Amino acid sequence: MWRLPLIGALAFAFVSLALISGAAYIIVLAGATNTAERLLVDRAGRLVEAQISLIESRLNPITDQLELLSSLAAAGRIDINSPVAMREALAVTMTRMPAVSAAVFATLDLQLHRAIRHPDGAITRDTVKLSELQRGLERFREMTTSHSTFWGALFWNSVLKQPVLNVRTPVRRNDDAFIGALVATVAVGDLSSLIGDPEKGKGRYFVLVDHDQVLAHRRLIDPRGLGLTEERPLPTITEVDDPILAHIWDPPTRSAQIDRMLGDFGHVVNVDGRSWVFVYRSLPGYGPQPWLVGQYFPLEDATADLDKLINGAMVGAATLAVALLLALAMGLRMGRSIRTITSAAEAIGKLDFDEPIRKDSRLREIDDAAHSLEKARGALKWFRAYVPHRLVFRLMERGEDAVASRRRNVTVMFTDIVEFTPQAEDLPEQETAALLNHHFALLGACIEHEEGVIDKYIGDSVMAVWGGVSHSDDHAAAAIRAALEIAKVIREDNAVRRAAGEKPIRVRIGLHSGPVIVGNIGAPGRVNFTVVGDTVNVAQRFEQLGKEFMRPSDEVVVLASGDTLASVKDLFALDLKAVPELEHRVIKGHEEPVEVYRLV
Repeated sequence: MWRLPLIGALAFAFVSLALISGAAYIIVLAGATNTAERLLVDRAGRLVEAQISLIESRLNPITDQLELLSSLAAAGRIDINSPVAMREALAVTMTRMPAVSAAVFATLDLQLHRAIRHPDGAITRDTVKLSELQRGLERFREMTTSHSTFWGALFWNSVLKQPVLNVRTPVRRNDDAFIGALVATVAVGDLSSLIGDPEKGKGRYFVLVDHDQVLAHRRLIDPRGLGLTEERPLPTITEVDDPILAHIWDPPTRSAQIDRMLGDFGHVVNVDGRSWVFVYRSLPGYGPQPWLVGQYFPLEDATADLDKLINGAMVGAATLAVALLLALAMGLRMGRSIRTITSAAEAIGKLDFDEPIRKDSRLREIDDAAHSLEKARGALKWFRAYVPHRLVFRLMERGEDAVASRRRNVTVMFTDIVEFTPQAEDLPEQETAALLNHHFALLGACIEHEEGVIDKYIGDSVMAVWGGVSHSDDHAAAAIRAALEIAKVIREDNAVRRAAGEKPIRVRIGLHSGPVIVGNIGAPGRVNFTVVGDTVNVAQRFEQLGKEFMRPSDEVVVLASGDTLASVKDLFALDLKAVPELEHRVIKGHEEPVEVYRLV
């Protein structure tokens, strides 16, 4: 087969690239003079979309948190009849919602439990009567007929002396009975601070309602001095000390090109002899009326973008020419470097790849390397099946020092299929092997996902270790997560087995943490990298102890020692579904009772 030298291929590729790039360069420069307005519009469009995304990222989590609190209250996870519990739940929720100035829960007996954030950041809690709040009873009656979360109309906050946005969520039991209402408020000043960027000094963003009522603007970050009242809660575009925004609805400057590009997306106005582009978009869903979210920029800003484009094109052309010369010089060195792949591939003939590497190539050096790598793949095919992946990677990184014997604290897991022997007696040999292979594949995926290493298979049992191959400060937590995931996977697989008319699998899992000896154990020429010590024996006895804890209806039982739970850095982060059962049992080899926790 005819093969092309590497240097020839590189030269051809880079010459072709130079020709294509040169043609593109000429086309870009030819059309650059007509792109000034379009560059500005495109940039402004991206910014207003970013402004929309910023608003949604600030306000949507409030809705999510309120709905989460509603579901907890509806499910009885929060005692809504306890004012203390409800106020505390509101305060905790507010810590996750920094934009919220107040969160309240209205009860059927017309009480209002509140958590209020003060300007200094402190959160206070109290309970008042709905009748003490202006229009409080009216708003509560509106909620009794609602079935979903919604953003209500602005209302005046007499404490903050400014209007507030509010999101409302009815709380209903599973039978759809109304049991209360949740409300969270966001001050208009806080909204302006959250969605603006006063640090950059421009502050050209705005949010309007009712055409000329200003809902968010840099001036509203501190609305004092605007004379806002309950009767006039929002200023107009002429009252926010923004002479450009005040002219937003002036007759637009007409240009066929700009009108074609902007369409309904915005327009250009002339203010004191200077052209300004207003770009905006309607944003519904945050109250009875849609918001108009936008920004404005001077039209001449496009000139800077155009200059950058031309300068960039010129620099690109020069860089391309230099790159072509460098590519020719580097090609010679790359040819020599790729030649070394052949000898390197033969030297690392014990790595593993599943897919064939051999692919014909017209580049001689790469083609030769592929031949060598394909030979190495044959040796790799079986190597991975017998050696843990993490051990291989550690050997590659550290060499023989990685398997030197040492003492280390680890977590050991043992699993076992309950009454597998009598179950296997009723199955043909191939079905028995298929059952075990499927079972081990499920367990292996859970173990490897949590960075554990399968030490060995013992019949229908698995021994896995965390912290043995590589040091881990939280190996116990990883092992517990793997055990809980195994329990979940076994239940899901059993549902499939039952649907297929097959007998479900029942599994016992034991976990124990403690010191072991880690390293190569065995005779010269035939060793096994494993862990030995009393910790291993205790872990296996915990798995056997599962016989005493396992009920006939249980599909999985997971037992962990007190040493394992004590080794977990953050037990609450494991999100255990129930409080583990604690018992003290005497196990073989220990005179004193040991702590036994049932996790599943």
